[in-house]
Amino acid sequence: MSESRAGHDDDVYLRQFGVEPKLKRAIGYISSSLFAIAFQGPTTGALLITGATLFFGGPAFIWSIPLIFLFQLLVALSWAELSSHYPLEGGIYQWAKYLGGEGVGWATGLFYLVAIILVMPAVGLVINIVLAGVFPDQIKFNSTTEIVISFLTIIATALIMSTSVRVVALINNIGVTLELIVLLGAAILLLGHVHQPLSVLFTTGGVEAKGSYIVPFLIVVALVITQFVGFETAGTFAEETRNSRVSPARAIVTALAGACLFVFVFDFALILSLPDVAKGMAEPEGVIPATLNENLGSFGAKAFLIAAFVAVSSTSIATLAAIVRMMYGMARDNQLPGSRFLTRLAGNGEPVICIVVAALLSMVPLLFVQQIPVLIAAITFMILIPYFLVLASLIRRRLAGWPTTDAPFKLGAWGTPLAVIGIVWVGFVAIDAAWPRAATNPNLGSFPILEEAFVVTAVLGALWWFLVLRRRVKQPVGPDAPIGAEVTRAALR
Repeated sequence: MSESRAGHDDDVYLRQFGVEPKLKRAIGYISSSLFAIAFQGPTTGALLITGATLFFGGPAFIWSIPLIFLFQLLVALSWAELSSHYPLEGGIYQWAKYLGGEGVGWATGLFYLVAIILVMPAVGLVINIVLAGVFPDQIKFNSTTEIVISFLTIIATALIMSTSVRVVALINNIGVTLELIVLLGAAILLLGHVHQPLSVLFTTGGVEAKGSYIVPFLIVVALVITQFVGFETAGTFAEETRNSRVSPARAIVTALAGACLFVFVFDFALILSLPDVAKGMAEPEGVIPATLNENLGSFGAKAFLIAAFVAVSSTSIATLAAIVRMMYGMARDNQLPGSRFLTRLAGNGEPVICIVVAALLSMVPLLFVQQIPVLIAAITFMILIPYFLVLASLIRRRLAGWPTTDAPFKLGAWGTPLAVIGIVWVGFVAIDAAWPRAATNPNLGSFPILEEAFVVTAVLGALWWFLVLRRRVKQPVGPDAPIGAEVTRAALR
């Protein structure tokens, strides 16, 4: 099918949802995949998480990656089918709205939006770590520097976002491609300096003491999964994607598989190249720079960190882009304050006002900069809540006969069992992440951070819904919309 024909079909299908195509379709399957990989941030996650997982789980932590991939893949397949049915800007928010109605859509969008806003200061934290490693005498790792770097990162990212989606995609593609090359290259080089036998991968380093390895492994799972959520952001850009009923669906699965594969390979090489496992476990914060320095020399370690700067910058771009698209999709449904302003497009076709507001919101968590390492723990949990809401709505609709229309990506009879397994898995990891423990859910004040973040978001969201949004509710329209919301084909032409 020619590109123009595919774009025409995309627009025809979009109009069936009562949406007039306004955004430029400039993203393909590869760009969509790389956006979602950048959002997951393999390098960002490695610098933030790997040391901690080695500390809590010993070298055997690496087997949590294929386990998590297996169950996340089941969720990703459900997301792929939903993106094929509902290729709308805002991704998971739209899926929730069409499966569960406006109320479920609002709750899903709100929790997801809060989660990805919290990502931006975390990106600033990692950039501070990277730059302090490259320029140890000029840049210090402290809260003041972190605020400045986070502030400048958000502004620079917003300026890039204001150009065009084509430019943003190009920059992100280059950054993520370099990131994957460097992660793979670093792994290959480290495997040339192996200090440990393969059997080390099955050792725990004594973390279980005299008890079971179950508890340390649960902590590891709660930490590692933070690297493998967000693959569904490939569907967030649906209205800017060519062949929108196919490309995002494929990109969702590709992004998850790509992130898991590259993280596993890098961690595999890192563990085998540890000169001293016990020392690495005892000094988790610096285990990656120290191991690179020991095996590749200071030049190799700095080269990795410079590439990591580019990689983390791509995560910043992908994250702010996801925030903007989520806000745009929700504002178009009049669910956010100032919605009519947020949906205005500039001459270049970009929602510039939305970009500015997204950047300002991303700066709010900087007020709590001293607790950003703690706030990172809340990100995954806040994303898992929308996962649970969408899967619950999906199971309910499937039992009622959904889908009633065809889609290019479909699970058929496998759809319901995969969704059931997926919701059990999501519920399990949500409980695991929210378990009151210092490693994954510490106290920020009087209560664990996850409970505080959940309660504050839920209360504010409920107030806005009952005071304002409930009066604005309208049934979603389009193919496979909730019963009572169908529109005739004739009326949609």
